[in-house]
Amino acid sequence: MLTKKEKQILELRKRGFKQSEIASKLKISQPAVSSFVNNSLNKIRNAKKTMEFVEKLGIKYEEE
Repeated sequence: MLTKKEKQILELRKRGFKQSEIASKLKISQPAVSSFVNNSLNKIRNAKKTMEFVEKLGIKYEEE
C-alpha cells in the first residue's frame, strides 16, 4: 500500500509539479521527494507483478 505522503507526492507530480517544487511545498528535501517517488513506483510495479502472477495461477480474488 502507498503511504499518505507517497500518494500526496504522486498527485502533485500528476498535476505537473517538479520535484523541487514538491519539496518546497511539503517542506521536505528534494532527495526525500525522489525517494518517495521511487518507493511508490517500486510498490506499484510489485503490485502489478503480483496481480499478473495471481491471474496466471487462475486464483479468484475480490477487489475491495
